[in-house]
Amino acid sequence: MPNYFKFFNSIYFSMGSFLFFQQLGKRIDLDAYVTPLRFLYLSVQVSIIALSYLLIYKIKQKNDQTVLKYVEPASQSWDGTESADQLINTTVMEYDIAEVHKTVKQSAMGILMITFLHFKFGYIQPLLVQSILGFKAFLMTKEVRIHYWGVPTTGDLRRPFRLEAPFGMVNEKKQPKTDKGSIKKAEKALKAE
Repeated sequence: MPNYFKFFNSIYFSMGSFLFFQQLGKRIDLDAYVTPLRFLYLSVQVSIIALSYLLIYKIKQKNDQTVLKYVEPASQSWDGTESADQLINTTVMEYDIAEVHKTVKQSAMGILMITFLHFKFGYIQPLLVQSILGFKAFLMTKEVRIHYWGVPTTGDLRRPFRLEAPFGMVNEKKQPKTDKGSIKKAEKALKAE
């Protein structure tokens, strides 16, 4: 059976669909449809946020209290100083809810950005593109794939989730560590403080 999630979540599908909808927007006179596009964009974004909170409700109903222990790598602040690795001790339910909240915050930032581009500079195409690709992005998140689609939590859906970036340009040192050595090292550092 082909892996549809991998296909729809690939960078090639995202780039291809973005370019397709951009060209579609150029072929249609979008100025004549500004009000319906605003309504479409707003209703899609409200639907995505509502589905996110429905997902949180579903996660709370499952109430998976499996302990999840991992080390979050050191982060670098704006002035170049680096914080220490942080030991995270949580449950699967709390982790999934935190990940959905991150997605909601990203959606809110996207809404602000698109709204600014539309009202300040008069761009209409982003309303069309994000109305369509917004659902695709939501439906391909790891939490939705686990809790709505019932995909097993193996491979890239294993918690804690690996950081992803276009073209895989995330440093391996920035990935969460789940090995026993890293966890013991972080526990010793925590006890020493």
